[in-house]
Amino acid sequence: MRRQVSISFACLLVFGLSSVSFAANRVSTSAYSSNQSSPNFDAAAEREFLALANRARADAGVPPLQVDEGLTQAARAHSADMAERRQLSHQLPGEPGLSERIAATSHLLLDQSGENVAYAGSVTQAQNGLMHSPPHRENLLNPAYNLVGIGVAWNGTLLYVTQDFGHGLRTYSVAQAEDLAAKSVGEVRRVAHLPNLTRADNTDAREVSCAMSRADSVNTPAPRDSGIFVLRYTTMQPEVIPSSAQQVIDNPRTQSFAVGVCYARTNTYPSGVYWFTLILY
Repeated sequence: MRRQVSISFACLLVFGLSSVSFAANRVSTSAYSSNQSSPNFDAAAEREFLALANRARADAGVPPLQVDEGLTQAARAHSADMAERRQLSHQLPGEPGLSERIAATSHLLLDQSGENVAYAGSVTQAQNGLMHSPPHRENLLNPAYNLVGIGVAWNGTLLYVTQDFGHGLRTYSVAQAEDLAAKSVGEVRRVAHLPNLTRADNTDAREVSCAMSRADSVNTPAPRDSGIFVLRYTTMQPEVIPSSAQQVIDNPRTQSFAVGVCYARTNTYPSGVYWFTLILY
């Protein structure tokens, strides 16, 4: 936590499963509780923070942030708890981490997320402090983020603000995800100047993918019909084929393939991920 007179703030960035934190020391207090019904939320202050953030992004040549209701719910719950406990932290005692908090209120598929938290006597004080702190300014101006949820709660003369950022990806049905992967297989063959592979209908591929999602691990038994190569992987972008598969797809002896996918949220992937099985024959 970095302090400046009456302004305090902390920053958290999450990329996949790694994180960097500049958070306050944690103090053991009461058990976690979400105060969504708190009467102390300040919607006007939340709108002011959004306007200031997007003004700064415009000055930096960065696209504006769009408000997401799920992120807003997560931010408000966290601000309410900080205000009640008068404690600044990204994870209060007994509270889930950022990824889990966002997943509990939002159906977004996020490949990046981050958080700023602060308390101060006014919106202007908090915003100035955040913008003059390099890691917090980086969150506010990060061009990868396209969504935000802002929660402001008061305790006396101090406001507690949470800014939850995310990069939301488009979501697909299982059939759409499988079709995108199949299209990418065809593109790999085209670039290699090889004939298209025949797409086989293999329900084992999808069953293996769903088994992986239930186990929250790619280390599950291979399908009964294993072909000459089986690739099991997770991705948030179904159209991207792992480089490790391309040399097998390029193999002139390969004649056909089958692809199966399951989409699921797990402990490892709270915001969700596509579990893929690609079988080549």
